[in-house]
Amino acid sequence: MFVMSLRGTPDWVSYLVRAGLHAPSADNSQPWQFVWDGRTLELFMHDERGKRGLGADHPANLMALGAVIENLSQAARALGMPAETLQMGDASGSGCMARAVWEHPQSPPGALPAGVQQRHTNRGPFETTALDRRLLAELAVMRQGPLRVAVVSEAQARERWSGLVREASELRFQNEEIHRWLGDSLRFTPEEVARGDGLDVASLLLPPGGESLLRLSLDWRRMVLLNRFGGCKLFALLEAAMLKKCAALVTVIGPASGTGVEVAAGRLLQRVWIALNEMGIAVHPYFVLPDQLHRLRTGRVAPEFVHKVRRIEAAVGELLGSRDETVFMLLRVGVPRVAAPVRSRRLPLERSFSVLVSP
Repeated sequence: MFVMSLRGTPDWVSYLVRAGLHAPSADNSQPWQFVWDGRTLELFMHDERGKRGLGADHPANLMALGAVIENLSQAARALGMPAETLQMGDASGSGCMARAVWEHPQSPPGALPAGVQQRHTNRGPFETTALDRRLLAELAVMRQGPLRVAVVSEAQARERWSGLVREASELRFQNEEIHRWLGDSLRFTPEEVARGDGLDVASLLLPPGGESLLRLSLDWRRMVLLNRFGGCKLFALLEAAMLKKCAALVTVIGPASGTGVEVAAGRLLQRVWIALNEMGIAVHPYFVLPDQLHRLRTGRVAPEFVHKVRRIEAAVGELLGSRDETVFMLLRVGVPRVAAPVRSRRLPLERSFSVLVSP
């Protein structure tokens, strides 16, 4: 049986769990669960928030768990844990994504690694000042298995990526499944925000009137009506326009298929994100383009839109210089004009941690 309590667990266990919970996830869905059995700490995908949410095989969920694993790795180093104590699991078997066993633990430091704690999303406006060349060079050599990073600084290339995001976003606003997922994720009132299980609308930094328009469009029937008058085109244009007004774009790139590529992408994404935030560079993730490409590969694009997504896929391959690779995440980066944006709350630790005890 399971109990939802941290009492009686070793300090190093709660330290690792707290580090893991700082990872990013799609619309703050937090699709992870930690289990402690008295000897081993294991990481799983949560049944409700993960498997019955976007799905166990969705790249967004797998990348979120990859980001958790990266946080665990950085926290383990801060603890002085031997490398072999943190091991990758076999998600295809027991479902365990990672596990840690520490026979001779040391006392944990008081605070989590600064980069893990400080990483955050900033959806506000950025300065267009070019980034430091040394930082760009550091990002360009980052790797995680077959995954790599590409920095897009040239205005013409950013214009092309912005156009592809706009096309993908238009399709997103015409997809009822995605639309309902977003609507279910948004938190408007203080009571909703306090639950810590979704996206605080204040973190979107909407312009005046933006929240009212967002509320209006959440009803799918209204969205269908708005789309008849170009609503999807307008929303997509507004979303993609910000990609042109930044210092650079950072892409996480790798093979479109392969064992563990999404988890590896999540680890690399988290490492890049932490490095940027530590240098005072803001990060705004865009997943709408990778999501449409994933839906195409898995046969989840409506027949009337398949030709459009195939055209997007071909254009991405041209930008990457390879049809064997895909983009897992696109980041808008730059010096922020809003230095401390609102951050969505997280679930209480006990909601993502359980102890296995004998009946």
